[in-house]
Amino acid sequence: MLSYLNDHSLFSRTFEKSPIGMALVLSNGRIVKANPALCTMIGYTESEFIDLRLSSKVHPEDSGAALISWHQLIQGEMDGYQIQLRYLHKSGSIVWGLLNVTAERNLHEGYGDDLFIVQIVDITEQKKKEEEFKKIEELHKLISEHSQDVILRLTPDGMISYCSPAIRNQLGYEPDELIGKYAYEYWHPEDLNGGWLRKSNTDPSDSRIHVYRIRHKSGHYIWQEAHSKKIRNAAGEIQHVISMGRDITERIQSEELIRRSEKLSLVGELAAGIAHEIRNPLTSLRGFMQLYMKEDLNGSKKLRNDVMLSEIDRINEIVSELLVLAKPSNEVSALRDMVQTLNQVTRLFEGQANLYNVQIIKEFDANLPFIQCQISINQVFINIVKNAIESMPNGGELIVQAKQMKNHLYIRIQDTGYGIPQEEMAKIGNPFFTTKETGTGLGLMVSMRIIQNHKGTMRIDSEVGKGTMVEIILPID
Repeated sequence: MLSYLNDHSLFSRTFEKSPIGMALVLSNGRIVKANPALCTMIGYTESEFIDLRLSSKVHPEDSGAALISWHQLIQGEMDGYQIQLRYLHKSGSIVWGLLNVTAERNLHEGYGDDLFIVQIVDITEQKKKEEEFKKIEELHKLISEHSQDVILRLTPDGMISYCSPAIRNQLGYEPDELIGKYAYEYWHPEDLNGGWLRKSNTDPSDSRIHVYRIRHKSGHYIWQEAHSKKIRNAAGEIQHVISMGRDITERIQSEELIRRSEKLSLVGELAAGIAHEIRNPLTSLRGFMQLYMKEDLNGSKKLRNDVMLSEIDRINEIVSELLVLAKPSNEVSALRDMVQTLNQVTRLFEGQANLYNVQIIKEFDANLPFIQCQISINQVFINIVKNAIESMPNGGELIVQAKQMKNHLYIRIQDTGYGIPQEEMAKIGNPFFTTKETGTGLGLMVSMRIIQNHKGTMRIDSEVGKGTMVEIILPID
């Protein structure tokens, strides 16, 4: 053995000075030479190592795999192998080592023909970091799997590389459906200018909060608030971006309802003053018109007078609507059957529906409870059904549904008409906004005010070419 080292002085110097633990081992597993680095790593002196088997210092749980590789090596099935093992330090602690064993055949007479060079790299710190990273990954997985917020991992250019299961409930997709897709493909086109990743080259901040609309699998959009964080490597480059998105549709709708309520209150105050100022002279004008009509004995001015009286009555109707906006109705509330009310309203429009070739489909749950409401709620359904039928001049379907969900009654009226452009949806309910050529926009405002007086909510979804859905949610007392 010593003659081998003496004949290979370069190897000998490398062996002694190497920072990597090294040993020369015989085919029976005995150590005949150990370098200082190995002694420091395992905690034994070279004299303590001599005639020991290195396998005796391998952790019991790793000894099986180590022995299998060793037997294959000494039987000539391979000339070397590499494996990660745990070693037992003299102090009792565990040292992780990357073991590399190579065979030098037919070299050592007297001990057998083969000699085995063992190299062990201390990878304990690396293993600790891997273990810490594994724990972080497990924690991340635990949070991701159970979080109600959608967690995304994105590449620097916005491609989705991970998506948490919460995406199923929030947007209707399976996580695998989004892997490899670009997040911005699902944003509403009007919100794309706020894209943070697209500005990453000029945006110095690593954390941002975005509020945008994102497309549900069914096609409609929900509002989402996302907290995003750029993750950088040691060189300062973006490895990936983590984003946590929360559905804030209800919050946005509530804020919109508050804004509309404030608008309605403001319009109501204005309407009250205008209505009272108009109604008094309007009553006088109508009275004089009736006198003029009586004086027209031969009826030569009947057409003109009828038009004028009709226009005065139309103004009076608008004034009446303005007064509804001005203050809550003082009508008496009573328990009413909404199914009966909806049946009455649809029967009222059967003639117009037949004229427009519109089929009315009613889907009412059985045994729906009566609700406390005013008779004015009929006007809401009349306004909505009338608008729906008029939006289908070439025919279509009008679906009227009513169902109970917990403590609320959900009434949905859906048509297959023209639909409303997205850019106009935000204006729905604004004072005097209408999509009709001859409308005033007051009908919907009055409807919203009536529903608000009943402590209910109204939601409108529409898509051009597919139709409009109006959902009214009323509390069940």
